[in-house]
Amino acid sequence: MDSETDDEYEKISDSSSVLDESSRPPQGTEVTALQAPLDATISVTLPSELVEQILLLLDTESVLTCRLVNREFNKIIQSSTLLQYFLACKAAGVIDNPQSPLSCIERLEALKKREDAWRKLKPVFEMTISVKHQTASSISRSTEGVYFLSDENLKDLNYCHLTSFPQDNPRWTKIPGHGPALNWPGILVNFVTALYEHDLIVNLISSDRGNYADTVQRHSLDLVLLKFSTGEYHPLACRPRIHVQRSPEVRPWIVSRIVGDNLALVIHSDDGTFSDKLFIFDWKSGRRLLQHDATENAYLDVVFLSPQLLLVPNSVLSHLEVWHLPPHQIHPKPPIQILSLRLPAVSPKYSIFEFGCYGEPNPFHHSMPHLPPRPFFSSPENSIIMVTLRLWSTSGRPASYNLIMHRRALLDTIQTWTSPSLLEQQEHLPTWLTNEVTMHQIEDPEDGSVQFDAQSKLVSTMRHLKSSPRTRDFPTFATSRTSRTFPASTDSGPSSVSSGLSTNSSTSRCTFLQVPWAKWGPSISRWFQVNETHAEWITRSNGQRCAFSEPNLLDRRKLKVSVADFNPHNFRRNAEIMARLRSGECDNNSSNGNKGKEEEKEEEFEILDHKGVFLEEVYMGLKCVVYRAPDEYDFDLVLMDEQRLLGLKLNGEGWIESVKVLYIG
Repeated sequence: MDSETDDEYEKISDSSSVLDESSRPPQGTEVTALQAPLDATISVTLPSELVEQILLLLDTESVLTCRLVNREFNKIIQSSTLLQYFLACKAAGVIDNPQSPLSCIERLEALKKREDAWRKLKPVFEMTISVKHQTASSISRSTEGVYFLSDENLKDLNYCHLTSFPQDNPRWTKIPGHGPALNWPGILVNFVTALYEHDLIVNLISSDRGNYADTVQRHSLDLVLLKFSTGEYHPLACRPRIHVQRSPEVRPWIVSRIVGDNLALVIHSDDGTFSDKLFIFDWKSGRRLLQHDATENAYLDVVFLSPQLLLVPNSVLSHLEVWHLPPHQIHPKPPIQILSLRLPAVSPKYSIFEFGCYGEPNPFHHSMPHLPPRPFFSSPENSIIMVTLRLWSTSGRPASYNLIMHRRALLDTIQTWTSPSLLEQQEHLPTWLTNEVTMHQIEDPEDGSVQFDAQSKLVSTMRHLKSSPRTRDFPTFATSRTSRTFPASTDSGPSSVSSGLSTNSSTSRCTFLQVPWAKWGPSISRWFQVNETHAEWITRSNGQRCAFSEPNLLDRRKLKVSVADFNPHNFRRNAEIMARLRSGECDNNSSNGNKGKEEEKEEEFEILDHKGVFLEEVYMGLKCVVYRAPDEYDFDLVLMDEQRLLGLKLNGEGWIESVKVLYIG
């Protein structure tokens, strides 16, 4: 092999580090004939443009392997801007945006600049957005390129589009919490968006219905579905206002997420007047698909892992609930819990008081028709999930942690622990919990249509031996059917169960496996101990990155900012660079040995120094690279979105005075 060829193949080996599990086809997918080994003569008989299109059908590993076939293949791949952009997207964990007007070469250049900018953490430009309408109970959150703040009147939302250009002048715009309705008496409790997928914002409002006979359950919680770009009721929503429940509490804690047609929300009572609940709605039809009753103080958060899977942290049981949402069918099945993933056992000296989760970008069902014209966006499947754990101590010393996992790795773990073959092996183990699910089938007397509504509750929190074979179909156990008419209720919800219509009901018991932390968590996780301020603001991650900050000990008015990057390609790239730097200090013969040690180190587990917070050793296998910003800043905490770091300046009462935008790219 001549020196020119050596240089070419050295170039190949440099980029081969993009090979990782995330770049391969998902397990169980069919491999087409085009993914079989290619004949080296194919490039001689086919035009290079056609070879390029064939190669685009392959996974990343196969494309890189094809570069080793011969010089002609290598030349085609190296000279193809389209293939280079394809490989760069896979390495960066981003998805191409077909709506972007940029050419392929412009997209590739933009992606290279973006990745380099996030490594250096040197903003392209900085901009400060003043805040004049914040209150003590304000909602403050950035999502999908927009920063939201609730208004001082507690009824409306103020939002500001976060700019990508220094010449822009961001302005706050008000959107009524109630939409176009007039004389609305309620208050805004929270909101949820699906801007890129549906141009949708859903406001969660609480209204005093004191004129009802039940003066205890006097507050009504409702969803108002609006088209974000216009502020009008959303045209795809059959019912622009959906009733959720009535309660004695005016401002319960509510968190909601939307993917596809499904809207999931958890409701937590701050004063313990009612048990926490998980609801799932079809927001387009307005139908309630599930109401699951948990214990008090169980739920604070929920996140979609995929369009069909929900992750719900449970503080009381110290585990992550995994719920499956079946696709819409003629004979629908209800959402059911399919797995419980336990955390490390907590010391008796500590107790969990906050257990949240976060993961952006949100997965989407089919497409994202309302994306801005950016050339690419972060892949939801390759993003990280951040779990926040806050604990009280009997000694008065709280502890807070961020637990980071790759979404794809977590999905693979769930698939493993719910596979029929593995479940059969676990039959004899006392690790099964049970939910009781009642399925209501309601017939509308006017048009004869049938609707379904499920109600669920945990009936066994004790681990027990499984008593009968498990089937993946619903219902699973001891099903009893009744046919009766339910009496009318003062709490007229979106379901017809309580509306006096003819209803058939079936009750079943569904069991699911409870997996100890040591069996599922160490290899896919990394823990960070964080301060209380950091733990309170969970919107610190996006894609495969997570932002951290710490005060300068010499000047506490200044904040040092860093970003942890969990992209495996970037970790390996950094490891190779460090190995080369070390090998430069040694003789040439030790180069391969050092690289081997680096690869071996990548497989090692680290141990979290939790100082007795947990009852077991907490091992961590997920690796990351931490980049530190060269400058220091005078804001109080840092958040992030896909393109920016966001520095919040707080006043003495903890309210937001300004948002400093550090545009990275």
